[in-house]
Amino acid sequence: MFLFKFPMENPNYPFLKLTLDEKFPRLLITRRPENKSPEQNIYGAFLPNGMVRRWLDLLQKKFRLHPCELDIKGDFDAPCPEYFLHRCLAPCVEKICDRATYLEAVEIVHLILSGQNEAALKKIDRKIELLAEDLEFERAAEWRDVRLTIEETTNNAKWQIDASAMNDVITLIEENNFTRINLTTLRRGKVVGKLDFQVEKKLPEQILPDFINGFYQFYAPKQIFVPSDFPQRKSLEEKLTLDFGHRVKIVAQMLEKLPPSVFKTHKLAPHSFKHKNYQTPVEISATIEEIKTLFNLKKIPRRIECFDVAHLAGKEIVAARVVAIDGVLQREDSLVWEFENLSETDALAAAVHERLRLLPSKKETPDLLMVDGAKPQINAVKKILEEFNLKNLIVIGAVKPLRAHNQISHFLTMKNTRLEFDKRSRAMNFLQTLRDASHNLANETHRRLHSLVQIFKNNDNAPRVQYLLVPTRFAERGGNAEDLSPIRSMTQAGEVILKTKSKPEKI
Repeated sequence: MFLFKFPMENPNYPFLKLTLDEKFPRLLITRRPENKSPEQNIYGAFLPNGMVRRWLDLLQKKFRLHPCELDIKGDFDAPCPEYFLHRCLAPCVEKICDRATYLEAVEIVHLILSGQNEAALKKIDRKIELLAEDLEFERAAEWRDVRLTIEETTNNAKWQIDASAMNDVITLIEENNFTRINLTTLRRGKVVGKLDFQVEKKLPEQILPDFINGFYQFYAPKQIFVPSDFPQRKSLEEKLTLDFGHRVKIVAQMLEKLPPSVFKTHKLAPHSFKHKNYQTPVEISATIEEIKTLFNLKKIPRRIECFDVAHLAGKEIVAARVVAIDGVLQREDSLVWEFENLSETDALAAAVHERLRLLPSKKETPDLLMVDGAKPQINAVKKILEEFNLKNLIVIGAVKPLRAHNQISHFLTMKNTRLEFDKRSRAMNFLQTLRDASHNLANETHRRLHSLVQIFKNNDNAPRVQYLLVPTRFAERGGNAEDLSPIRSMTQAGEVILKTKSKPEKI
């Protein structure tokens, strides 16, 4: 199989999946769906991208599938606040929602997402009849409202998720030793999604069949427009048609014979690669060479690490580190720490200290450190470097304009040299990308980590409540606050060790 690389931020269009391998399945968003298997149901693709969030919010509001990663067995004493906020059926408490009741909701969600709307409405109608027979008129009225919402939504063209109504346009652009693939999705002639890929330079008749066969694993559009014909086109049409249950055409026509929207898409495709974050190896090499020149470095900065912090009113500080190697952001190397009783500047320095303390060897010593901040932050980190005998390691600060946290006004060096931000500079745009990645990771983790969660424990046959600032899915139900170990570090992949508050928080 020919391999192609997904773009870093958007490996695929967004999908929804039901985790059928779990006793109480969840509904999740994913851009990296696994291979087809009985353990999951994949729905999508959802376009435009915001549509997946609208569908998830709607279905969670109406059917309240549980969102947490706890091992649900139905043996909890009381539900968490999500139940009282009408965002969860509370399968963790069997007397509130048993497995059969929960799976009824899962089945209706599956029918809706798989396009079996009539079957879903019949299920809801039957549910309303049974509740009315049992004189549970309030619950029957709730399900009636659910039915009306689902019927209105599925008949609304703006909520359409039927991939068979889309057209995909594939354009190949040759450049140096690589071929770039632009995939643009059209619905009723309008662009609803774009993806870009980069592969080794090969003939179109080699690239196209492998790309189509590899990419269309979970959805297939009505038509796939390709820039040239290839021998396997007919067989791939038959395969996709058989796999997805609707007619799929792979169209290879001369440009002048294409529909106007497809012709325009082909012409505009090369411009999609002009984005500052998408660079060829030659451009990446030029970018890091420019960084070397800008900051008067002795060697090319092959490994750049960026640190940023997030906090709430100066408390509960989370620090994040992201890494770029040879001009490419390494998501799997991201690290996050949490600190208490430290200032923002001290927490940033402490994160650098922890990161250097964990160095397995000098091979992974960064060539350049960047911190979100100015002279105080640079000086604090400089003292840490002296502790590790890394006086020659260069530190730069990315300084934000006043009240504009998503921008950079200038960079500051250890010698207090100021470099104004230039939007035309690839190097500065790349450094901003790194700063943004660390900033987003710190803020995302902070929001996820500091959620007020109820922990229940039986005490003389009565549930006792403790309040902790931890993520719901990692909370140890039935235990004490002290049962959770202090946090040291975590990766973006979710390998998290939690810290608890020393005293229960008051609501």
